[in-house]
Amino acid sequence: MIDDPEVAVVAFLALVLGEVWRVASPGLVRDAPLAQATAIAVTLAWDWPEGPVGPPLGVLGPFAGALGPMLLAVLATLAVGVGRRHWRSLPGDLLRSVLTVGVVGFFTRLPLPTGLTLHEHATGDPGAQRGLVACFLLVVALAAVAAPVVVGTLARVSEEHAPLRSLVLTDLRRHGLLALATATTGVVTALAVHVLGPVSFLLFLVPMTVLLPAVTRQRQIRAAQRQTMFALARLTDQAGLTAPGHAARVARLAVPVAREAGVEDADLLDVETAALLHDVGQVGLSRPIPGGATIEISALDQRRVAATGAAILARTADLSRLAPVVADVGIPHHRAVARGDVALASRVVRVVSAYDDLSASLEHQGALERILRSTPHDYDPLVVGALVRHLERRGTVSAAEGALLRELASDRPGPT
Repeated sequence: MIDDPEVAVVAFLALVLGEVWRVASPGLVRDAPLAQATAIAVTLAWDWPEGPVGPPLGVLGPFAGALGPMLLAVLATLAVGVGRRHWRSLPGDLLRSVLTVGVVGFFTRLPLPTGLTLHEHATGDPGAQRGLVACFLLVVALAAVAAPVVVGTLARVSEEHAPLRSLVLTDLRRHGLLALATATTGVVTALAVHVLGPVSFLLFLVPMTVLLPAVTRQRQIRAAQRQTMFALARLTDQAGLTAPGHAARVARLAVPVAREAGVEDADLLDVETAALLHDVGQVGLSRPIPGGATIEISALDQRRVAATGAAILARTADLSRLAPVVADVGIPHHRAVARGDVALASRVVRVVSAYDDLSASLEHQGALERILRSTPHDYDPLVVGALVRHLERRGTVSAAEGALLRELASDRPGPT
């Protein structure tokens, strides 16, 4: 129980260590699993207020049990953030600490039909079914760890103009395993602190401390691979073969369009990578394309560029699986229909690349109208419709223009 000053001091030191030792994350949320596990453990084991929640605290009663742990977590976050002058990340770090403690404190202090709270069942009810109570505590802890991730995702929705559900599932999947380890460690530490006292923090946080370097190393490797792909995509820009930033723009737009078209979230990374590298085959051209716009060259030359890029990717261990996707970017839609096995990712990259090429010289609506004139012979109507819907959601085209463009796309006769 955390009415022992020694336990409070050890918990505070563990919170500080957790704030210092973070795990780099590709999202907006910087993981602090040690700090979160400690905050969960302290909140679950905190013994005030005792008894069922009732007047005069009323609805705010459940939060009263989180005030002490929240103060410890906020002080630790401020101490580390101010000490290291992490001014930009400090608001987000404070929000994560408050959310984690607040969710645990609220749901474990709500009165149950038994008349007791989940906290009281875990710490003071000898007749409680310990295994079942532990499972409920784990559910609450998982919700507490997921809360900052969901809040970070909400901040991205307006920026990326993507469906909330899809982004939330993607981010939860990205943080899932580490979140499970964090929640489990917090619950086990809380259940053990009543027996072992401050030693429980040492026993149960050390395994996670050993795990963190491996997690950090894995994320660093992924970040390095991502940087390598962006560097490879910039080769054609630096050589003057494509318009500056073309590959990066296509990659940024291809992901939400692919999501809109029905590509599974697990495959969106492949869409982004194929979009980044779809023009790398231009390095094999004897004569550069004016402006690098492949939409202005013949269908045969488009296939040659795509085939050359696929051959380059096929020689690399990590990217060879994407060689067929890049090769099929050069195939017009009517040939893709005849083949029947062209991936949706290839059709998305083809449409988005053409749109970016055309947008350099035409307005957005004009670029879309030009694409529509070649749909469905060259471009997949499903993907063109997804592009229009995304641009409409982003505000690039008006609702009336989007409705008209979608109607034109759906009215086009299919390839024969």
